[in-house]
Amino acid sequence: MDTVNTTVGRGAAPPSTRPSRRWRIAIAVAASVGLVAGGLTGVAGPAHAAEPPSYTFTTTVNPILGDGSYYSADPAPMVVRAGAPGNDTDADQLYVYTGHDQAGPSTNDFIMNEWGAFRTADVEAGEWTHYPSLMRPEAVFAWATPGRAYAGQVVQGVDGRYYWYVPIHERTSTASDRFAIGVAVSESPTGPWTDHAGGPIISQRVPTPNTIHNIDPTILVDGEAPNQRVYIWWGSFSQLRMLELQQDMKTPIGTPRTVTGLTGFFEGAWIFTRNGTYYMAYAGNNAGPTSQCTPANYHACLAYGTAASPEGPWTYRGTFLRPVSSTTSHPGVLEFNGTWYLAYHTADAVGGGHFRRSVAIDPVEWDDSLTPPRMKLVTPTPATGRDLTPRPNIAQEARVTVSNEPVPVQYWVKALNDEIVRSNPLPPDMWGTWTGNNPPQQWVQYTWDQPMRISGSQIDFWNDQPQGTGVGVAAPARWRMQYWNLEAGQWADVPNPSGFPTGTQGFQNTTFDPVTTTQVRAVFEASTNGSTYSGVAVEEWKVLAAQPESVSAPAMTVEVGETDLPDTLPVSFGAQTLRVPVYWDEVASADVAEPRTFTIGGTVLGYAADRVSAQVTVISPDDTEGDVTSPTVTLTPSGSAGSDGWFRSTVRVRAAGVDDRGGRMTISTRVGSDTPVETTDVRSVDVTVSGDGRHTVTATATDRAGNVSDPASLEVRVDATAPVSTATVNSTTRAVTLAATDATSGVARIEYAIGTGAWTTYDGAVPAPDANRHTLAYRAVDVAGNLETARTVAIPADLSGPLTGNIGPIGTPTASFTASWNSLTALNDGADPTNPGQAQIWGTWSGTRPATQWIQYEWNRPVRITGTELKFWRDSNRGTGDGVAQPDGWVLQYWDATTSTWRDVTGASPYGTSTTAFNTVSFDPVTTSRVRATIQANGNGTTYSAVAVTEWRVFADDPGVRPEVPVTVTVQARCVAGKAYVAVQARNDHDAAVDVVLESAYGQRSVSALAPGASAFQQFTTRAASVPSGSATVRATGTVDGTDVTTVVTQDHPGANCAADPRQAQ
Repeated sequence: MDTVNTTVGRGAAPPSTRPSRRWRIAIAVAASVGLVAGGLTGVAGPAHAAEPPSYTFTTTVNPILGDGSYYSADPAPMVVRAGAPGNDTDADQLYVYTGHDQAGPSTNDFIMNEWGAFRTADVEAGEWTHYPSLMRPEAVFAWATPGRAYAGQVVQGVDGRYYWYVPIHERTSTASDRFAIGVAVSESPTGPWTDHAGGPIISQRVPTPNTIHNIDPTILVDGEAPNQRVYIWWGSFSQLRMLELQQDMKTPIGTPRTVTGLTGFFEGAWIFTRNGTYYMAYAGNNAGPTSQCTPANYHACLAYGTAASPEGPWTYRGTFLRPVSSTTSHPGVLEFNGTWYLAYHTADAVGGGHFRRSVAIDPVEWDDSLTPPRMKLVTPTPATGRDLTPRPNIAQEARVTVSNEPVPVQYWVKALNDEIVRSNPLPPDMWGTWTGNNPPQQWVQYTWDQPMRISGSQIDFWNDQPQGTGVGVAAPARWRMQYWNLEAGQWADVPNPSGFPTGTQGFQNTTFDPVTTTQVRAVFEASTNGSTYSGVAVEEWKVLAAQPESVSAPAMTVEVGETDLPDTLPVSFGAQTLRVPVYWDEVASADVAEPRTFTIGGTVLGYAADRVSAQVTVISPDDTEGDVTSPTVTLTPSGSAGSDGWFRSTVRVRAAGVDDRGGRMTISTRVGSDTPVETTDVRSVDVTVSGDGRHTVTATATDRAGNVSDPASLEVRVDATAPVSTATVNSTTRAVTLAATDATSGVARIEYAIGTGAWTTYDGAVPAPDANRHTLAYRAVDVAGNLETARTVAIPADLSGPLTGNIGPIGTPTASFTASWNSLTALNDGADPTNPGQAQIWGTWSGTRPATQWIQYEWNRPVRITGTELKFWRDSNRGTGDGVAQPDGWVLQYWDATTSTWRDVTGASPYGTSTTAFNTVSFDPVTTSRVRATIQANGNGTTYSAVAVTEWRVFADDPGVRPEVPVTVTVQARCVAGKAYVAVQARNDHDAAVDVVLESAYGQRSVSALAPGASAFQQFTTRAASVPSGSATVRATGTVDGTDVTTVVTQDHPGANCAADPRQAQ
């Protein structure tokens, strides 16, 4: 049998157990530094003591303890062989050590004060002994604080004793992250436990300094006595380290090493061996829409890698458990009684949640045909079945599409219709739109495969900011509900709605006159402060079916051996009858083993009054004598229906056959010129039609007697791609020109909205409404009805007039870096909140934090500026080198266009760095189109903290751009017949006539009412053979914007010596 790090052998030290993992949801809870004074010292093992309190229960389903009486997490299994210390029985025992989740139902934090364990001798029999409290950190480790009893692991050491490695908060540490790893020892797997090392064996200070989150240890005792080697791995937040320990289980050998090669590693490493191969399981979080692990970064999958030795290198091998009901996941893999098991945790217990988890256990199967062998995907048990409770909600059976695909990875679109609303939701418990750059409108759409009759809605909004702030996530300013009008082939507002409330405390109810439709959508107008928009988030959206007076299920006929029943039944709503989905109880094979009649129950989608029952007749498939009637076949498309006969999604075409005998058929289907596909013993076949364009689906049905139906044919037009629009801003007039393209159905129209104004159909260049800066949103709609996600473009402010005061709001901000949860536009949004949210500041926190960061404003012309002020923000103290701290200093620079360089402003007053008041700086006035604040971050000598600013103001005192009469002036010195002349020409570039005066040192000429495009010319004689260099002046007078304006243009000319030019000889 293979040696596994979680197996305790008789007379031999076992390899290790796996660490527990927990998910941190915001910024790292810190890891610890420092040792107990006096260094690390050994502590003698305890004497045998009475077994701690326990109780026994029996369960054969997951979670192991699922009644909500005790929430367990971070499982670390270990096998204790029969006769090993602490096991006096003749059977091997499986211990599953756990943490204890003690958070309240609305608490969003891991409240974990102690560790416990479950024990069994037979997983399948399900008789478990529970030890609720085996160890508390402050009771065993004098240097520990109470609480934060996160994932640990127990292994049997080289000396046969049991060693429990656990993460602990150091009581006296000064580090920003005080987590360290300690080790306790016992003669028994249930304790009592004592501190083995007298201080942390790993922290941010020992055995060598680090800056990682020192939790989740996993340990391997490798090899045979007396040459066993001990290894420990630990880490979180994508940082995994390893270290070898001496056989005393505590003293380091060498220095820690970084472990790589484990794709998506986040935390919760678990080491084990099988057939000479080393396996590293872990909680993965490489999130994204195409990720093999998880689409949402608050969820985790369980993944693993393999290596030929403990030191690696490691090769990623994939996912073996998909995300479960808890956001966190935690693996513990071992072999027990000849079966491999995975211990993990979920939120499936009564009253469970993300911070009230419960341990589960399921078998692991292997693919030994590969080298090295691979773990197969684990299927959690028990399987989650459909809820057959009668209720009016039909959203759970709809396909969901949203405007913001791909959805930001912190959210999960499946949460919209999973019928789960938590009192303390995390981002994956909702669909949301926040990205830091939010559009003014978003939408959610439900689509059913068949028409449904609906009359109401319940929606649950989530927010972290109030309406009107334009930041974070806020309830929408307003919203509406639309349905697809099947007759008109277009979206329409639901009729006579009771209202669309936007509260964020519970479901918001809307009723309306019943409509029949295949799709419905909620359109949200985002809350705004007039400049930026908040995101929108929805925890759950229910759509309520109209209720018929009653529902009766017709009798059904099936063949012997046929366990699938018709999936719809007729439901009448007055004069209208619809085929509505029905979900029947399971049909057992014995029910249809021979011809007979039986009764079955079912739940009709959206029918809340009661369940239905139906009589089922079972017939023989061989009874075909005298059958000469051909079956019929129909083709019914379902998908996101669009306008003008188009579908806006992949289409499912159902080819359904009906035979007069009631038997099953062979159905042949074909898409376009593809090879026909025949499916036997069916009543219907679903064909998928994908790809933009026009497709033709054909089908025939053949009954048991060989009768063939007439062929059915259906054209399917698909345009699932939204059009793409572009915007161009005229730099002179500030007008916006829009254009759009669509490759399939064509562009139907372009719409735009200025600020929070209504959407307007575009019919030509959009003029700027006034001299202020504006945001113009625009989007295109194609003929199929695909609505492009709105884009925005800035209409710059008209800076031609005088400028005084703060001109930050009319500048364009840029920065060296902006954290995704912060906002660049917070710099000049004009807001100065007392306690700003993350979306109300500009900040730079990330894994890489340089010593210098900068923020910049740019205007579309040079402006005379005289002062500036900004306010910093912090969440960490100076000297930590982490978090966001008050900076060491900053300086204001301006762009010198002449030399194309940044220069410090001169004459600057002192640069303050306050985080509670604006830091005001005056300086010598400078005229420039760009300014930059360069900020020096604070550090600890090794790393730097991030920097953040809530608001940045730049003050101007600028006379503005005076209106000018546009003229083009040309001045030349010429030689004519040996004499020197000065030629002056002025072209009228204005759109009206102007008066022009041409002046030189040799004369003057006036021209009245010079027409647009015409030129005035005069060649002034010097009456000499040469002319020195000089200049000429043109004065152009005309009307600009209703004001009389005179523009003076002076232009230099070179000298000319006509006597020295032989070409001028007389």
